[in-house]
Amino acid sequence: MSAVVIVENLHYAYPPFRSGGEPLPVLKGVNLRIGQGEFVAIMGPTGAGKTTLCLALNGIVPHSMGGVMRGNVLVAGLNTKEHRVADLAQRVGLVFQDAESQLFNMTVEDEVAFGPESLGLDRQEIGERVEWALQAVRMEDFRRRPPFQLSGGQKQRVAIAAILAMRPQVLVLDEPTAGLDPIGKHEVFAVVRELKENLGVTIVLVEQDSERIAEFAERVVVLNEGRLVLDDEPRRVFAQVERMHTIGLAVPQVSELAHRLNVRLGTDYAFITLGDAFAALNERSPTFLEAGRSGRANLSPPLRKGSAGKKDCEDPSSAQPCIVVKDLWYHYENEAPALVDIDLDVADGDYVAVIGQNGSGKTTLVKHFNGLLKPTRGQVTVEGQDTRRIAVGELSQQVGYVFQNPDHQIFAPTTREEIAFGPRNLGLNAGEVEARVEEALSFFDLRACAEVPPAILGYGLRRKVTLASVVAMRPRILVLDEPTNGLDWRSAMELMGLLAHLQAAGHTIILITHDMRLAARYAARSLVLHNGRVLLYEDTHQVFAQQEVLRQSYLSPPQITQLAQSLVPCGLSGRSLTVDEFCAEYLSP
Repeated sequence: MSAVVIVENLHYAYPPFRSGGEPLPVLKGVNLRIGQGEFVAIMGPTGAGKTTLCLALNGIVPHSMGGVMRGNVLVAGLNTKEHRVADLAQRVGLVFQDAESQLFNMTVEDEVAFGPESLGLDRQEIGERVEWALQAVRMEDFRRRPPFQLSGGQKQRVAIAAILAMRPQVLVLDEPTAGLDPIGKHEVFAVVRELKENLGVTIVLVEQDSERIAEFAERVVVLNEGRLVLDDEPRRVFAQVERMHTIGLAVPQVSELAHRLNVRLGTDYAFITLGDAFAALNERSPTFLEAGRSGRANLSPPLRKGSAGKKDCEDPSSAQPCIVVKDLWYHYENEAPALVDIDLDVADGDYVAVIGQNGSGKTTLVKHFNGLLKPTRGQVTVEGQDTRRIAVGELSQQVGYVFQNPDHQIFAPTTREEIAFGPRNLGLNAGEVEARVEEALSFFDLRACAEVPPAILGYGLRRKVTLASVVAMRPRILVLDEPTNGLDWRSAMELMGLLAHLQAAGHTIILITHDMRLAARYAARSLVLHNGRVLLYEDTHQVFAQQEVLRQSYLSPPQITQLAQSLVPCGLSGRSLTVDEFCAEYLSP
């Protein structure tokens, strides 16, 4: 197979942030060859150099970014140091991690047509490509909508469609599905695979979702601290569970399960997909449960919702509600209702996951909790106060809101000033402001960044800064909109651990997420929205047991839950939401 991408001893350092400073090294001797028509996934912890490598493949590094580059990158026979970005763009399509940085046209249709028009194609070909690309990402009904009116996940779909319409020889995607619902992720991966199989497009995909990678990719390349540390087929990479965790990356839940069972039972399982796991365990039916129980493993109790806090032994429904929503309707201007007839209570100290497909109304709903939006009809009360009669600034003392994109929240010259801004605007004295800032810097492990401009920090650190700046105001209710998007597994677990500690301290946590693993592991209750309506609002175990209802909202249970449900005929309860829970049942005496 001839190589269409050749990376030879690539070193790259970004320009210094301050005059007279040293360049900031990111890539440190990367060597990589990708064959024509291959599907290669790139994984790595936050700051490993994944995005920089993507930018090097189409010449943005170094032509647009400056910095110091050594080594060579050849794509489709062109050396990126010797050719303009515009020339390379005809061979390499790049979907950025932040969709908003890629969208600028007045309508979705214009956005998708822009690339083919720039290639000088005839009108009929442009129309066919636009139609195909919009259908591929399920956005054909939004063709007349301005991109800035779309949800974060919808913007991501449009950015992907805009590149798909150009049908490049090499398609580079930098975490393109981070904001998509589970079924939407699957569909995008399926479209990308179709491009590879039917059109021979070479796929280079940066992605943290190991379960999708295991299903679709042919190779997995792992970067760590600017160096390539693994390069192999998914089965061999994901079999190295402990090494991947040490690097800071997740493996498929079934791979983690295989590792656990091998350690406890001496088996030699090596499955990486749901089909692999079901075939292996179902084949041993009906004796595998007895074999597992004979292991008499003493597993630690599974981490369950609220386990870090005082609510662990309480029924959330017995607590007083801190948020009450009655007959809530909301209309954006000249649009169909975004929220329809919603009634719900959030109990004080509860942990609620808000889940649903892109555009289902999740962000619209939670923006009513801090007064950013006011009901078109109905009522929302927070701590007994009607949000229609209280200013957003006053509500911020009760409800802290962390936006989906941390860059929408960051503006101060230093991290210290960023965190101090909220407490200072509450009218606190200088001593109290300083005490809260120091407490937040310590709690979120940000002391090393205190005097650094937050805008130049890595994505994971910027996310921590936004959360710290909200927590410093000490609201009792925290609303977080997709806080783990763009984070590696270790960073996401650290953030979720911090939220667990905050709940233990008495905070109410409301978490919007497309990561079903996080909802299953941490949330006591889950709220499922679909087309602006509540489909389910129950205990998380009960929610994920209702597969048919979830499908209506383009959701699916976590991989380990799907496995447990498929093995009910073998004797499992089908209720496991985590690998811990599955092992605890499977290996119970």
